[in-house]
Amino acid sequence: TIPTDPPKLESLELDQEIADHIAPNDGVIYVTGVTGSGKTTLLASIVRHIAEDPQCNRKILTYESPIEFVYDNVDSPTAIISQTEVPKHLPTFADGVRNALRRKPRLILVGESRDYETINAVLDAALTGHPVYTTVHSNGVAETVRRLVGSFPKSERAGKTIDIIETLRGIIWQKLVPSTDGKQIAIREYLIFDDAVREKLLNSDLTNITKSIRQILKEKKLTMLDQAKD
Repeated sequence: TIPTDPPKLESLELDQEIADHIAPNDGVIYVTGVTGSGKTTLLASIVRHIAEDPQCNRKILTYESPIEFVYDNVDSPTAIISQTEVPKHLPTFADGVRNALRRKPRLILVGESRDYETINAVLDAALTGHPVYTTVHSNGVAETVRRLVGSFPKSERAGKTIDIIETLRGIIWQKLVPSTDGKQIAIREYLIFDDAVREKLLNSDLTNITKSIRQILKEKKLTMLDQAKD
């Protein structure tokens, strides 16, 4: 069973680099993995962590299908968290993003980016200066970018690839695996897209972006295999 309150972020044993970059002022953080890999739990913990900061001063809007965690018991002195369920309150996630932009948010959580409409709406929200968190069904950091680019028609891909890179702040690919004490542990392949990484990608062959990202992951020793060995 899933508890109603999201767990504290500290309990999820995130790498320090992820923890340090978990609350950007704008851009998109993508959490990826198969169904049941803890994506929703991780995102809910991030929202809780940000909302509990006394200096938060954010209106946080979430669009989920279904709503699993609620924040009624979270002490958020300066944050307002408003949750919307798709399709109960709004028909689609893309409608959710458009709805959010009319409500002056300081953080938008989109339950899943699975189609052209939603991915495009998430990009638009990020390009207008909003921090957006969303999930994608893919296996790997590089594969996530390929999936995002591949959702656009060929005529739009060159321009959209630049938009995707410009707005990327982080991709976290998560797997839950059995641990030696009989419980389960999350291992994560991730990449923080700081100015240096984005610059490197923008100066590379954009038609071969997947290969460029794989190379960066190998250089930084951040692949899933590196993380599993750690």
